[in-house]
Amino acid sequence: MYLLYNLAIWMATPFLLGWAAGRVLQGRLPALAERLGRWPAPPSLDGKPVVWVHAVSLGETKAAEALIRQLRERLPGVGVIWTSSTRTGYAEARRQASPEDVALYPPADYPWVCRRFLRRWKPALVVVMETELWPNLFREIKRVGAGLVLANGRISDRSWPRYRRTRFFWKRVLQYPDAIYAQSPLDAERFLALGAAPGRVRLGGNLKFALRPSSNPLSEALAAAAGGVGPVLVAGSTMPGEETHLLEAFLGLRPDFPALWMILAPRHPERAPEIAAQVRAAGIACQRRSAWVPGQPVVPGVFLLDSAGELAALYQLADAAFIGGTLVPTGGHNLLEPAYFSCPTVVGPSLENFREIAGAFLRARAVVPVASAEELAAALRRLFLNPEEARRLGQAARTLFETHAGELAPLLDDMEWRLRRAAGAAPQSSPVSQPAAAGLAQGK
Repeated sequence: MYLLYNLAIWMATPFLLGWAAGRVLQGRLPALAERLGRWPAPPSLDGKPVVWVHAVSLGETKAAEALIRQLRERLPGVGVIWTSSTRTGYAEARRQASPEDVALYPPADYPWVCRRFLRRWKPALVVVMETELWPNLFREIKRVGAGLVLANGRISDRSWPRYRRTRFFWKRVLQYPDAIYAQSPLDAERFLALGAAPGRVRLGGNLKFALRPSSNPLSEALAAAAGGVGPVLVAGSTMPGEETHLLEAFLGLRPDFPALWMILAPRHPERAPEIAAQVRAAGIACQRRSAWVPGQPVVPGVFLLDSAGELAALYQLADAAFIGGTLVPTGGHNLLEPAYFSCPTVVGPSLENFREIAGAFLRARAVVPVASAEELAAALRRLFLNPEEARRLGQAARTLFETHAGELAPLLDDMEWRLRRAAGAAPQSSPVSQPAAAGLAQGK
């Protein structure tokens, strides 16, 4: 199977290079040389136990930060290699990395690139977040003798049919991870159905419950500048098409709330110019984060967050929040950041990417669901006019957040043991005693 996979990759390489060149010219595929095996000269990690954490995008990188923060408390001298495939994820990795860490874009899944990466950085343990299943990378990791753990494992409803149809291939790939920590029983069942070894699949909960958004200079500066505006709506991680609905809702609410202020954060900041034009065409004042400096006043209208890594802390300013990706069929984004700040939150019907989290919030009545864009303005109006209801929703969300926040321990125990064992300071037998997910396949 690997022979066919690599043959297909090599046959597709001319087309992939053409596609990559186009993306590079558009500014949408940074650091192509780095992805193909040319790296800068960063600080040396020699002599340290090294863990490589790969997270595909911004949300997964933030979840990885919670994991590494607690790992450092156990192993203060651990070295960390951060990789992320997207520009926003990479920027977050750079922000999180200590001066002794390394932040890079990941290697392309060519055997020689993966092999060169592993020989250059020498990780003792590789932690791959969610569903980044790279066949050549996984095989090369085990060939060099490093540990391989899949953390926060999930297989979305959208991708599950494709994985199931190609189970014959993924069964081989899933033999390489030493442990797979699934987000939910359903995710565990799916990994087992694809051929993962039952003794290696465990329930690990969702690492995003361990996130602790903190204040940043922007949140503090905006809080000081926002005295003349309100109520405040934070619309986070919006996707194409949603801005139209949000602006329509804004215009519908403005007669009742003349000083309404919306912090609008697109999932992809490079879309900011077109969104700014759309806001102004709707007759709404627009300030862009990149043009605003602390000390300037903010005005009722839209504050367009065209930066990366600054959204999470801004939910503490909100009277209500909207989670992007839920009014268009893209599966939704993270509900947990507003929950941490007890912020009442509105979501649309597209929640597949956070199925378990969204289900828990809906069952606890800790979010306001809307079935369509037409219901958005009414839901926000109700929250703005009923602060007691908004407070109850926010508190229910925070309570749920805290209830699930302590699920990191088995994964951390496993990571610590593997790193100590690589350094010759731990017994060979794993301390993880939790039964694997074998019983889930029988519905137990």
